[in-house]
Formats: sequence, structure tokens, C-alpha cells
Amino acid sequence: MPTMSDIALECGISRSVVSLVLNGRDRELGIAAGTRDQILRVAREMGYCRNELAASVAKKRSRVLAFVTAEMGSIEYTGRIQNGVLDAASALNYTVIALRLKGASQSDVTRKILGWKAAGAVFHVSLLEEAAPITAVLDRNGIPWGTVNLSNPGGIGVTTNDVSGIEQIVKLLRNNGHRRIAFLTIGESRVEFRVRREAGFARGIEMYCPAGNGGILRLEDDSAPGNTAAMAAFAENIRRNSVDAVICESDHLAAALARGALAAGLAIPDAFSITGFGNSLIAEASFPRITTVAQDFEEMGMRTVNRIVDVIGNRKISREAENMLPVKIIERDSVANRNPA
Repeated sequence: MPTMSDIALECGISRSVVSLVLNGRDRELGIAAGTRDQILRVAREMGYCRNELAASVAKKRSRVLAFVTAEMGSIEYTGRIQNGVLDAASALNYTVIALRLKGASQSDVTRKILGWKAAGAVFHVSLLEEAAPITAVLDRNGIPWGTVNLSNPGGIGVTTNDVSGIEQIVKLLRNNGHRRIAFLTIGESRVEFRVRREAGFARGIEMYCPAGNGGILRLEDDSAPGNTAAMAAFAENIRRNSVDAVICESDHLAAALARGALAAGLAIPDAFSITGFGNSLIAEASFPRITTVAQDFEEMGMRTVNRIVDVIGNRKISREAENMLPVKIIERDSVANRNPA
């Protein structure tokens, strides 16, 4: 592998000048553009690769970001978030290491982040408390971090405006003539997305359909969505209670309810309309195709990385600005128009 000394010999320039150029310090020290271009051209032709590990030892930080994820359920949206993280990191010349909290202790993950001399970390977790022991160590070591698809008061936390998304869904259903709208969730939960979406339902009903509240419907068993018979019984109960639309907390729950309705002999959206949240592939592949709220998971990952790198570069950022990304409604086949012809 060619070295800086090899490049210096080929260019007829001192090694120190080559080092400054290849480490991006040429402009601040006034090295001529022609000299810089010559060094970069020769480096490319010789196949030179910068030793990032050696550079990180010298600088006490590497160009490495850690992506730390918990057990987040849907492989699809986790993958889309990770794609955004990778795209942004690559554009900024950072490498990403992926670390799983599942099956690893907090101390193991912390040691790996510090061992890689990571410049920053992105956390994909459902609650801030899940990563608190790790982030406390990062704070003590001056390593910036942020959360993706989760707010982070006072820090970097990029998510979507789920409250607005559910409000928009209630408005859509009301405009389509629905009069008794319910919200379906799983159990009592402190998880942020459930809290926000339930709050959005309450606000939406208050704004657009105060007389048509079908209430909060809760599945107490997390495994219920995978039980077709249980979901069929649940669908029959919805129909008996004259609910004409169900807003589900997620696309996966919406698809499970649609499958249960089909098993119970209920046609959707004739029996009742169903909506989801997330715009995942399952919403497009379900029968009927599910109306849903689209979240830009890739943008969440990209924006989190960009903000962390801003902090690494000592650029001041507004902690609250652009942390809440907008959502949009994707209308498909699972919502009926119940307005009189």
C-alpha cells in the first residue's frame, strides 16, 4: 500500500506538505491549489488510502459513528432509518458501526463505542431510558449523540409529527362521512409514538368529530395481532358496537385487523374503514390496501446524522429546529366514502 512518503517522492514535494493536503489542512495553511491538486491526483493514481485508525489515535476521535438499536419490532422501518444514517454518514465521509442492545449489556456497547473512538452516536430506541447508562458515559466524554424516531428534549432527537398525522386521519374520515371513529392500540404504554398518536386522536375528535367518538380500543395481549381468531372476534365486536372507522396505531395492527375482519366474513371498508400509520410495505400489500400516514424514515436518519456532525464540527445548531418532520396521508382502498350520494 502506498504511503505519504511514496506520494511525496513521486511529486517531488516534502512529506509534511503531502500530509497537510491529505488531512484536509491545506487551505488553512495556504498551500497552493496547484500543489494540492497534484498531490490528490497522484494519491488517486497510486491507490492511496488514509489510515483512519492511525488518524483516530492521533486525534483522539475517529471518523466513525455508532448506530445503536434496540429490539424495535419492524425490520422494514428500522432498515429504512439505517439507510438514511448510512447515506448521510457516507456523504460526510464517516463510517458507521452497528451495535445491538439486544443480547448485549449496556457496558459492552459502551466499551465498543469508546473502543472505536466514535465521534458520535445515533440511538434507535423506544425510550430514552433504554440508552441512559450509555449516553451518560458519552456526555462525560464529550461525544455528541442523538435519537432517531424519538424526541430528545434539550438534545438532538428527530422524529415525525405523529399528533398531526392522526388529526389529519380523523379529518379525512369525518369528511368521508364517518360518524363513530375509534382508535386501536396495544395495551397501556409509555412508548412515545403510542402516547403521541393517542393524543392526536383525542385532538382530532375534538376538532372534527366531537359527537362521533368511538373511544380507545385496547388489545391487552401483545400477541393478539398474530392470532387471526382473536382478531376476527375483535372485528365482530367493533361491528356490533356500530363503529364505522378504526384508526390503528400502526400498519401492522391495521393489517392484522383487516385479516381478522376477512376471517369473520366482514368486508373492509363496507363493514368499517381501517387506517394505519407508517406507510410500510404491509399497508400496500394488504387486502384491501390500507390508507395510512407516511413517515420519512430515511430523512429522520439523515437529519440526525447531519445534526450530530454539526456538533462534532463545533457548529452551533438550534436544538429545537427541524426536529419534528411533517407527515402526509396516503389514501388507498381501506376507507369508504359514507357521504350520501
